[in-house]
Amino acid sequence: MKARQNPLNSFETLMQRLFEGTFARLFPSRLEPVEVVHKLERAMEDHTLLQSEGRHLAPNVYDIYLSIKDHQQMSATQAIFIRDWQNDLVEFARRRRYTLRTVPILRLHADSSLRTGMIRVEVEMGDSQGGNADGIMATQALSAEQMAQLRASLPQGQNLPGLPPQSSQPQQMAPGFAGAPGIQSPTSMPPTAIPKAWLTISLAQSGQQVYRIEKPVVNIGRQLSNDIIVEDKRVSRYHAQIKYQPDGQFVLFDLGSTNGITINNTPNQRQHVLQNGDRFTVGSYDFYFERR
Repeated sequence: MKARQNPLNSFETLMQRLFEGTFARLFPSRLEPVEVVHKLERAMEDHTLLQSEGRHLAPNVYDIYLSIKDHQQMSATQAIFIRDWQNDLVEFARRRRYTLRTVPILRLHADSSLRTGMIRVEVEMGDSQGGNADGIMATQALSAEQMAQLRASLPQGQNLPGLPPQSSQPQQMAPGFAGAPGIQSPTSMPPTAIPKAWLTISLAQSGQQVYRIEKPVVNIGRQLSNDIIVEDKRVSRYHAQIKYQPDGQFVLFDLGSTNGITINNTPNQRQHVLQNGDRFTVGSYDFYFERR
């Protein structure tokens, strides 16, 4: 269930977004974690729901969208950032006397349509469906990687409300993620030494952004669980995948998409061994591959 925005804050929020967007375009700079904190606090404040007896229910699921560059800078220590941001939101809710159904669930995404320094936060209220009798939200929608990050942020032996106890058995991926053709669980792949390689992504609205390939499988598509999110209706939820092979090559695969991939000006390609300088197109996004 999406949280409804407080109409009293709509105008102020709009002006803030206009100012922040203009400032970020004119003076792009590295994103600081404190800026994310302020954005999360504002999102919580703007999307509380008034309930009986004057109680205010705050959102408990936060999707944080960053530019590719900012996302990569934070990805190495994102478990620490997420833990700190969770603690800040819990304290912020306590000061405002807001009600939280669970510890806030934070999910970090790279969005190639955002410029460096820009942030977008989308919030949801956890539905009681699938939860326990107290209405605590179930977490089946989280991937195994996200569950591991949430558990890692807690003291040993402690578990999030509504989160199933950690098991020695391998966890299943979320519905829709595990079922996507060719997509593998990031937690199931052994460590691999990846040679230096980059994707330069070009989009008319936001110029160019550089994505460093740092893991064996990079997923591209419209679904939020992809590594590179392509916001284009012509692009499939799980459209393409770059996979590092044992022979040292990067191979681009089409994942059964509707409109295919154009590689070096040749449309509808299904598989291609990427060479330095190759170009390919997914929807309205142009990719330039480099490796050293």
